[in-house]
Amino acid sequence: MKFLLLLGLLPVLGSFLVRKFMSSGILRKEGDAEVSLSGQELVERVLRKGKAESVSLQVKKRPFMVLGPGRLVLPPGLAESKRARDVAEAGLLAGLVLMARQQEKVVGWRTWAVKFGSAMPAFTTIVMFFAIAVRAITPGMAIGIIAASLGLATIFLWLTLPVERAAASAVAEMLEETPLVPRKSEGETLAKLVRASVWRKIVPGAVAWIGGK
Repeated sequence: MKFLLLLGLLPVLGSFLVRKFMSSGILRKEGDAEVSLSGQELVERVLRKGKAESVSLQVKKRPFMVLGPGRLVLPPGLAESKRARDVAEAGLLAGLVLMARQQEKVVGWRTWAVKFGSAMPAFTTIVMFFAIAVRAITPGMAIGIIAASLGLATIFLWLTLPVERAAASAVAEMLEETPLVPRKSEGETLAKLVRASVWRKIVPGAVAWIGGK
């Protein structure tokens, strides 16, 4: 049980630390500012710049991100917001769509890893709860298994992280080098936030709320 607990918690704790230094500080410092365009407007401009106007863009609530080479479902909270961190996150999703048009399989691995990080630990927790209730397993062993599921989810997120970093770099370069936004300073700020947003997703979604975003 101790081995499972250690195996699971070490990568998760490491991810929390990396998120704190690579993302949380930047998002807190610059992410709450208002910018001149909404998340949906930035997505449309990124797709237009990437010659992907044919992508179907929908604004709809979904539990997980839905995107592919020809489709993007944008949550209303990102689509309508002009808060810098939300606009940057929307731009990152547009970057993943552009990447999917060239490397659909690798982007598919990344979206699967993000979903796995949210769903698998939660599902494991429910199963372990019932296993304890019927005395099929001890509480200590259940905690170890839950920790191991979190650790596994974290490893998958790290393994697929380069996909999202590449998408973020592409969008950040657009913001820094082309007139996607009216002011150069605004473009530079959004570019910084796009790069920082990537590191939010190295913590499994099931526990991402701990310590804030």
